[in-house]
Amino acid sequence: MTETETNMTRPVLEARGIVRRFGGITAVDGVDVTVGQGEIVGLIGPNGSGKSTMVNLLTGELAPDKGTIRFAGKDITGVAPYRRARLGIARSFQMLRMFTSMSVEDNMLTATHIHMKRGLLSSLLNLPSARAEEDEVRARARDLLAMFELEQFAGRPVTALSIGQQRMVELARGVLSGPKLFLLDEPAAGLAPPNVDRLIALIKRMRDEFGISILLIEHDMRVVRELCDRVVVLDSGELIAEGHPETVVNDPAVIEAYIGKGWSRRAQA
Repeated sequence: MTETETNMTRPVLEARGIVRRFGGITAVDGVDVTVGQGEIVGLIGPNGSGKSTMVNLLTGELAPDKGTIRFAGKDITGVAPYRRARLGIARSFQMLRMFTSMSVEDNMLTATHIHMKRGLLSSLLNLPSARAEEDEVRARARDLLAMFELEQFAGRPVTALSIGQQRMVELARGVLSGPKLFLLDEPAAGLAPPNVDRLIALIKRMRDEFGISILLIEHDMRVVRELCDRVVVLDSGELIAEGHPETVVNDPAVIEAYIGKGWSRRAQA
């Protein structure tokens, strides 16, 4: 049994038979998605395939009409998004969600509030225990900013950074929250090729050094092929293929979904 197969016997995320309708439209139709411990799984598909809806179902932004979602062995189908975050589910967004009036470091710290042990009263009274915890969190934030090559920007307004740098801040902020599972929604969007290379290396470190399992939603097939252990493909809300990236890319149903053989040639490039 391979390491990946062993991990899949202990899924950190297990979504079964997920259905979501909007009026007369079925956006997700009986989809199964699993992510093993320490696994990177790609969720791909053409525009309108149901990827974003599936992510919102997994994070609790939407509720499924049918199906169950289990995380770390617990049924979280009806659990609110903030409770899922406390359990260890983090996500990034295709459209950046930064606090534009705050510094880079303070943007990072927003990820830790749900896990802080000291209450609001301790912070307001500036008690030593609260100060010590905040100092510890700030030190961890600085360490992560250094890992993402952003330490020199810690005190600057986040709006002073490029889009690519802000995307790295969002990823570092997610890691700071200490997730077991990180859902990455098109992290390579808008990045220049050198930054895509950095992104690939950083995501590997997130998995290898922090033990974070990752569900990756991405259009850049080079990123998918270099990172993912498995790929799940949706089309019109249905799961049409699943397997190793190279196998999936050459699946006739996947080629058809991505507008013919031209996409397959681009994916191989």
